[in-house]
Amino acid sequence: MRVTASVSPWLPWLKPFLPSLVLLDGNASEIYHGSLLGQPIPPLLIKEKVFGVARVGAKSAPLHAHLIQAGFQRRGEKNASGVPVPVYYRGDLGSVRFVFPQSRSGQSAPAAGLAASPEKGLELLLENPHAVEVKYLGETYEVLVPQIGRFLLANGLKVRASKKASPTDIYRAAMHFVYILDLLVENEDFEEEALNDLLEIRPPALVRELRDNLRENGPGSILWESAQRLYLNLYPDVKAVTLTSWHWKFQKKLSKNMQDAKEED
Repeated sequence: MRVTASVSPWLPWLKPFLPSLVLLDGNASEIYHGSLLGQPIPPLLIKEKVFGVARVGAKSAPLHAHLIQAGFQRRGEKNASGVPVPVYYRGDLGSVRFVFPQSRSGQSAPAAGLAASPEKGLELLLENPHAVEVKYLGETYEVLVPQIGRFLLANGLKVRASKKASPTDIYRAAMHFVYILDLLVENEDFEEEALNDLLEIRPPALVRELRDNLRENGPGSILWESAQRLYLNLYPDVKAVTLTSWHWKFQKKLSKNMQDAKEED
């Protein structure tokens, strides 16, 4: 199915490199909605343009050069988490940033090649991405997005906050929960696809960590209350009890999923 998306104006400028880029975060969720549900996504869920790349440094120099030649400027901005990161900016399009898998603690952005920042666990999102056709100005572009199960896992592992977390930290963690709720609460097909994807995750301990993390920060927790409030603001027709019911049913499905994966191994 061909869809349109808010990332569309960027695609002509990135076309030669799209086969090596994976669209992430809110824009990926937007693509899921458009391609599998045929529904728009609330614009508040689309915070920034983010693409994942497998490699940086000299191997990514052609993409950097391409962007500079197209009139983009490399500059520093704060991402949705408030952390300073390098981005590419052009007045008519705004900013886009690139992330790559973090290989060691304290790793910084590369000094040469594509301006990108490291992100822990990103390699999971880059494995076996799903291609979707996005239409823009009469042309069709093939855009890669993560498998839904991996998208669920990556967000679910970030649904946590320390006891001393600030209101801003709680909000950021809650937004990761909102991305999960947005995709799965009222979309059984997405949920089934996500669970099937999780069966392929290695090591399986990651799925257990996901289950435990969502359980610990589920109904009754500060994060859940924050996520529930954000979600109900986006979808006022949904009842709070629907979210709670979904959460505990999904916990059972995750536990069954883990047992199935164990038996397959």
